[in-house]
Amino acid sequence: MPKPRTRKRLGEMLVDAGALSREQLQDALDNHKRRGLRLGEYLIETGIIDEARIIEVLSQQLQIRRLDYDSFVPNPEMAEVVPLEIAQRFKVVPLSRQGSVLWVAVQDPTDIAALDGVMQHTRLEVETVICNREELNAIGEAIYDAKLDVDTHSFEDIVDDVYVDESEGGEEKDLSIGSLQSQAEDAPVVKIINTILIQALQSRASDIHLSQGADSVHLRYRIDGDLHDQPSPPKKLFMAMVSRIKLLSNLDISVTRIPQDGRFTYRVQEREISVRTSTLPTIYGEKVVMRLHVQSKRHLGLHELGMSDRERKKIEAASLKPHGMILATGPTGSGKTTLLYSLLHKISKPNINIVTLEDPVETRLHGITQVQLNTKAGMTFASGLRSILRQDPDVIMVGEIRDQETANIAIESAMTGHQVFSTLHTNDAAGAVTRFIEMEIEPFLIASTLLVVVAQRLVRRICPDCIEPYEAPPQALRAMGVAAQQKMHFFRGKGCLKCNHTGYRGRLGVYEVLDIDDQVQDLILRKASSVEIKRAAIASKNLTTLKMDAAFKVFQGLTTFDEFTTVAF
Repeated sequence: MPKPRTRKRLGEMLVDAGALSREQLQDALDNHKRRGLRLGEYLIETGIIDEARIIEVLSQQLQIRRLDYDSFVPNPEMAEVVPLEIAQRFKVVPLSRQGSVLWVAVQDPTDIAALDGVMQHTRLEVETVICNREELNAIGEAIYDAKLDVDTHSFEDIVDDVYVDESEGGEEKDLSIGSLQSQAEDAPVVKIINTILIQALQSRASDIHLSQGADSVHLRYRIDGDLHDQPSPPKKLFMAMVSRIKLLSNLDISVTRIPQDGRFTYRVQEREISVRTSTLPTIYGEKVVMRLHVQSKRHLGLHELGMSDRERKKIEAASLKPHGMILATGPTGSGKTTLLYSLLHKISKPNINIVTLEDPVETRLHGITQVQLNTKAGMTFASGLRSILRQDPDVIMVGEIRDQETANIAIESAMTGHQVFSTLHTNDAAGAVTRFIEMEIEPFLIASTLLVVVAQRLVRRICPDCIEPYEAPPQALRAMGVAAQQKMHFFRGKGCLKCNHTGYRGRLGVYEVLDIDDQVQDLILRKASSVEIKRAAIASKNLTTLKMDAAFKVFQGLTTFDEFTTVAF
């Protein structure tokens, strides 16, 4: 594995270039932190050296060109190659493109993470020229007609407190709990974690994965269901980073050999993001996964979830009945809770008492009583549901039916005049019936309380900015059950900057809605299998399967055949 690129200390470069004596450097190292300044800021403010000389040294020592306006004329068209958001995030300004090489202006030419980030977004090889803050902002304003808001002396990142000499090698040293806590609260570690959280939000990530391998740290964001590698943080700060996340999540930093779960909230640009944290011991240290959920005052309506009018009307009709149960089924992360939230928001009125029992509460709903599960205090879904029933509810939402006891209470609640919304983990809608029977719920209770079952999956949506048609391959049409007599077209995304060259941007739901009509009730009473129930519902045109709905969305140009295969097979 190639050795990671390392940063060179600014002070050593200045001494090597003869711009600073050893005594001056040592004096500056002894005093700059006391003044609350970084080394370069201290050297400039005290008059020991000027900024132009520092940039000259960096250019010579690193063999990087100084910005030359004769060679690089600001070109507004470069904003299409590197969007303003990327320029602001990584503090770079694009100058020109020559084939597969992109020239950018930077203050800190050794900020490897920033350069790797630009390479990842542009898929181009990045070459740098060095300039000062004023020049960078001036070029940026000429290209983007907007200020970059670049911090003063950002080249100081070369020697900031996150500096790690990757060349030392060797095993990790044992650190005391006090030392870990101190490092976790240091400004550089706080800055790294804050940056990771902010960048994840800007990238529309749903999860952050942070782990350590044999040679490096792995940072990945889950975007639209897929994991994407990000520039790696310094390996020797990994333990301090994990400790910082644990402190935020109210976890015990001294516990490293057993899994832990916690949560915290942070705010970015007036948006509140709740984070669920999970740690897991591995052979190389703990792995941390953070699930992000953006709190929003706006709630998606059923018509915005991607279901057809026919399926939506089935669900809406069931939600208007005074009692009974509506179930959402599917794997973790398939959008079940979002569907139930949309239903609750639709039926919520001042004269209705709605109570939810969730683990965790993902979105705050106005006018609705939401209860957080607390298993450590003995509050399970079953015990919490019993307590909710004493709160005179009209509508109850149970985050998940996991066991027989919860299933029994939920069914009894639906029979005694309550509307009950909940979720189950089954592969399809008909599977919810057999899952209840496996929990030893009497078939007549299931038939009389169940109103509708919604099975769902999430598929990636084709990027609207780079969508293109192509002729559908015959084998793909056969896989979809289509006997094409003429040429048919599928759609795909070519890949562009807005979708990070993936061809996808965002996700939409694929749905299978089983209405529990007289025919299905009769099958339930006869303890028919889920296969029998599904076949009968399809034959009576009461059911559009997940596979059918995914196929419709392929032909509508909403998703791709590849995404169809994740649902159908």
